[in-house]
Amino acid sequence: VVGDQAFSLTTLPSQSTPGQLDVAYQTGNTTVRLPTNAIQGGNLGGLIAFRDQTLIPTQNTLGQIAIGLGTTVNAQQSLGQDLNGALGTAFFNVPSPVVTANSQNTGSAAVSTSITSVSALTGSNYTLSYNGTQYSLTRLSDNKVTTSSTLPMSVDGLNISLTSGTMNAGDSFLIQPTVNGAQGLSVAITDPNKIAAAVPVTAAASSSNTGTATVNNPSVNTPPPPNPNLQDTVTITFNNPPSTFNVVDTTTGSTLASNVTYTSGGNISYNGWTTSISGTPLTNDVFTISANANATLDGNNALAIANLQTSNTMTGGTSTFAGVYANLVGQIGAQTNQLQVTSQAQSNLVNQTVQAQQSVSGVNLNEEAANLIMYQQAYQAAGKAIQTANTMFSTVLSLLN
Repeated sequence: VVGDQAFSLTTLPSQSTPGQLDVAYQTGNTTVRLPTNAIQGGNLGGLIAFRDQTLIPTQNTLGQIAIGLGTTVNAQQSLGQDLNGALGTAFFNVPSPVVTANSQNTGSAAVSTSITSVSALTGSNYTLSYNGTQYSLTRLSDNKVTTSSTLPMSVDGLNISLTSGTMNAGDSFLIQPTVNGAQGLSVAITDPNKIAAAVPVTAAASSSNTGTATVNNPSVNTPPPPNPNLQDTVTITFNNPPSTFNVVDTTTGSTLASNVTYTSGGNISYNGWTTSISGTPLTNDVFTISANANATLDGNNALAIANLQTSNTMTGGTSTFAGVYANLVGQIGAQTNQLQVTSQAQSNLVNQTVQAQQSVSGVNLNEEAANLIMYQQAYQAAGKAIQTANTMFSTVLSLLN
C-alpha cells in the first residue's frame, strides 16, 4: 500500500543472481522491483533477512571449509607416491568459483575467477563492476571496495580476469567463490592403490662410507606441483678435505652444484626435495637421494595428510578446518538464541498490547452482568416511585370531590 493505492506483489528472477527471487509490485502494465532493504518486517521480511544474513553466509562458509579441505589434501597428495610408484594425483574434485553476469549488462565481457590461496578466502561473495574507467570489486560481507584500472585483479586469494570481450560502463558480475564448495566436492580416485601414502624420494648412505655422518630422509618441497626431476637419482659426494661436497644428478648426468660448504644439520635442497646430513663425513663419502622403491613400507605422506587436520591452513593461517566449522556452529547457535529471545520478547509485547487494548475497549461479562442487574433494579425503583406518585395524585383528586 502506497498512500491511498494498493498494488499486487509478485516475484522476478534476480538480475544478478538468477537462482534467487526479487520482490516486485505491479502498477498497471509495469513491474517495479523493490530494493531488498525496503522489506523490513513481517514474514516476507524475515525470510529475506534469513536468506541474506544467515543462509547465504552459512552456505559460503561450508563451501570455504570444503574447498580448503579438498585443495590442501590434493596439494599434499601430489607430493606423495602411490603403490604403483607414480606421483599422487588429485584426491578430490574441487568446485570452481561461480561467476554470473548481470542480466542488464550491455557489454560482451566474460569474466573468470580462480582460487590462488585457500588460506586467504573469506567466505564472502563479491560484485565486480565497471564505471567506464576502472573496475571496482565490492566484498559484500562488509562492503569493502578494491579498485583497479585493469584486470586481472588479485584479492582475498582470488584471481579475477577478463576472459574475453569488453565491459561497458554499468556492467557488473556477481562472484561466488565458495557457494558450490560443499555440494560439489567429490572424491576423484576410486582405486586405493592411487593413494599417495609414501614420500616419493628416499636417502641412503653408501656402504663404503668411512665417516660418521648420517643422512635424513628427504621431504618434498612445497608448494606443488613437484619438481619434474624430483625422483632423479642424485649423489652428494664429499671432497678432499670433506668440508665441501659436490651434487650430481646421475639420471641426467648433470652437475647440480660443486664445492658446496658443508654445515652439519643444514638443509640441502635440490630437484624439489630437502634433506640434511649430520655428523662428520670423510673424503669420498657418498649419500644418494633417489626414487622410493619401498612405497609399500612408507606412510610418511599419509601422516602428512592426516596432520592437515590440526594445521592452521584456513583464514590466513590462523585456524584449522575444525576451527572454522566450530566458529560457524557457534555463530548459528548465537543467532538462533538471539532470534528465540527476540521472538519471546515480541510475543510478550503483543500480549501486553492486547491486554492494554482490551482494558479500554474489551467487554468484561461479569462486570456487564452486574451493571445490567444494577440498571434493572434502578428501573424497577423508578417504576415504583412513579406508581407511588400516581397513587398519591389520584388520592388528592378524590378528596376534592
